[in-house]
Parts: sequence; structure tokens; C-alpha cells
Amino acid sequence: MSVSFPGVVVSEESGDGARPAGARPPVRRPRLTPEREDEFLSAALAVVRETGYEALTMEGVAARAQCSKATLYRLYRTKQHLVATALSRTRPARGLPLDTGSLRGDLLAAARRASSEFEDSTTLVWAVAHASIEDRALHDALRLAFIDPETAELAAAVDRAVARGELSHRPAAARQLSGLLFGAALVHSLDGRTGSSGLEALVEDVLLPALLHS
Repeated sequence: MSVSFPGVVVSEESGDGARPAGARPPVRRPRLTPEREDEFLSAALAVVRETGYEALTMEGVAARAQCSKATLYRLYRTKQHLVATALSRTRPARGLPLDTGSLRGDLLAAARRASSEFEDSTTLVWAVAHASIEDRALHDALRLAFIDPETAELAAAVDRAVARGELSHRPAAARQLSGLLFGAALVHSLDGRTGSSGLEALVEDVLLPALLHS
């Protein structure tokens, strides 16, 4: 039998196994819906925007999300893990495909996505990036949850280009793709430049030529 509550689903399995007299029934933890987990992550980002990363506490996020602190710790272990997951999972352009059928198309799609992400969350991105300089655990969590997956997507775009014959081999410049693209996105956000045209120009003028001739 399943019992549903707002935001959770609790499963109660029946069985014929004998339970010792006086024994407590097994505790079954509620299974979070994706929508409820998104509420936790959005609450974490809202707290960072309002108070800064350093002042964020799991208690504060729990109060904002109207959940128990134990639930947050069970899901995310540390505030570093919570914030890194929130940045990765709730970024505005999450889910846009990079597999467009051509290397140029993939890189332009990545540029537009990076522009959208940084444009919508400039203050948040810079606050967390600055905090990660001093907080090694946050740095590592960001790398695992955000930087490494983005880097892997760009590497996959290069691999597809090699498989299609657009590139004769994996070029040395491929190792610099994520740093160039996301570094430029950060600089553009700091300068207050909006729109993806600057990053698209980076693709056309720098990234594509470097990949084709290295």
C-alpha cells in the first residue's frame, strides 16, 4: 500500500513475516518527489543570495524550505554539497542539448547556455566562486557537481566531431575548451555584458580555429 502526502510518497509493504511481540514496525523514510527536492535547492540559492554563502546554514535552509535539518543532511551531507548541487540542478539552462549534429553547432549551443546561466545568476555565481577560493570542500563539490559535467559535455562534442570526420584527431586545444568558454562567460557577466553574441564570437574566432588547426 502507498500513502501519499504533499511532496512525499511513503510506501508501506505488507508481509506475512512474524514480528516479535512488542517490536516496533520498521521505519520507512519518505521518498522525495523531484519537485520537493527542487524546493530545497531553490531555498538554498535564495539564502545565498540574501545572506551570502559564508552565512548560510543548514538550519536556515531547512527553515526556508519548511523541512527538517535532518532531511537536508541525509540528502546532501554538507552545506558545500547542498550549494553545489543547487547550482548544478537549478541552473536556468539545464537540459538544453549540445548534440546538434556538428561541432560548430555544439559549441554555439554551449556558448548560449553558458551565457544564459551566468547572465541570470551573476551575483550568485561570483559569490560562490569567491567563497570556493577559501573553502576547499566547496571547491571540490562545485567541481564534481558542475565543472566536471560541463567539461565532459564539451569533450563529448569533440569526440563526436572526430567520429563524424570533422576533426582528423583529438586536437590539443580541446583540453582548454571549458576554461576558455566559462572563463569568458564569467568576465562578460562581470562587465555587465548581456546576450550570447560575445561568446558566440569566441566560438567563431577562437575556439573553432584552435580545434581545427591544433
